[in-house]
Amino acid sequence: MRRLLFLLTLASLLASCAESESTDQTQANPIQEAVPTNETSTTAPAPAPAPAPAASQPIIEYVWHKKGPDFSEEALNKAITQWNGLMDEGDYQMRFANVLMADEPNENMDFIWSMLWESMDARNAGWQYWQENQASQWAEMTSGLLTYSEEYAYAFAPSVQRNPSLESDSRVFEAQFSFCNFKDGYSGADLEAFQNDYHAWLQAYETDNGATRYWYVNLEPQFEPEPQPDFVWVHLWQDEAEMTTGMTAFEQSTLAETVNTMTSCQNYTFSGQRIRG
Repeated sequence: MRRLLFLLTLASLLASCAESESTDQTQANPIQEAVPTNETSTTAPAPAPAPAPAASQPIIEYVWHKKGPDFSEEALNKAITQWNGLMDEGDYQMRFANVLMADEPNENMDFIWSMLWESMDARNAGWQYWQENQASQWAEMTSGLLTYSEEYAYAFAPSVQRNPSLESDSRVFEAQFSFCNFKDGYSGADLEAFQNDYHAWLQAYETDNGATRYWYVNLEPQFEPEPQPDFVWVHLWQDEAEMTTGMTAFEQSTLAETVNTMTSCQNYTFSGQRIRG
């Protein structure tokens, strides 16, 4: 399951692309409501964008951040409150925002600030407003706490592949991103067949073990990654226990062998916190 199953977090693979907290509250699922569903039986815009998505297509963006010498969870939470104040003051068409702490940070990223924009136009307009009106203020607020760079902002067009059976009642979650390529002789048709079997397996798993809050999303890059993945998925769970239990069960299924035979994936896990929306 580590090859394909995981489910906001994307680390060293995005590095190669560039180079070649938490209070429990009842919440709805904003991505589920905001982006297209395909369920079968802070910084500047990323460079080299892919063909523009439809005007109504929401865009999720991941902005890499590094911890500064004065970083602490308490200081970050204070900064999040200040950031939300700036968002309220500004002209932003944003559905929600998350902070994703990397399980395995690298030299370019300790955590990610992610935002779901109404559209690519809304995203571009938001960045322009930010740079002209609030970026310098934010830099002063967060001096010594965090840094980010225009070089590491990545926009994707999301499409829900499976909705959760139960809505999460928490503002924290676990996420795992998978960047996958087909092995020789396999293609999108094989992936579609796998998804049909996978959804049937999930239904059977939940019949035996109870409904879960697991769901997953396809991410279409709006930039030109090098190397180019054939598909990118992000899988999400309510907590680490749900993630571990589900992944263990999948690894013991026959579908795990199918995944390993069909694809080669790089997976990256994050602990997430909803900070807006």
